[in-house]
Amino acid sequence: MTSPPANLTWSDQQGLYLAEYDSTVWALATHSVHRGKAGWSDTDEWHLHRAYPNPDEVGWVAGHVPLDHGRWLARPGKRGFKRAKQIAAWIIANREAADGMGHHQIVSAMEGGR
Repeated sequence: MTSPPANLTWSDQQGLYLAEYDSTVWALATHSVHRGKAGWSDTDEWHLHRAYPNPDEVGWVAGHVPLDHGRWLARPGKRGFKRAKQIAAWIIANREAADGMGHHQIVSAMEGGR
């Protein structure tokens, strides 16, 4: 059993979108990703990161905000941003379940197992 998506308000902080939920600050950011043998993606894609993580969990810094390594959410662009916000809301509300799930499992769970 999972929880409904979190009700989030994202604020644009110079291209880094931040929201707070249950005393944790989350960030939506776009950046390229390494795709194994295929190399780096040629477009910036949407990722969800925990902002201000423990120092040993910092993967990179966006401006002045330290972020964890994060997870891929969606393709680039406005449609991707809308989809990233939907997926992020589900992940944030279901952190424990999402930690053990891959992207397609998360999407299936948030869409009711379709």
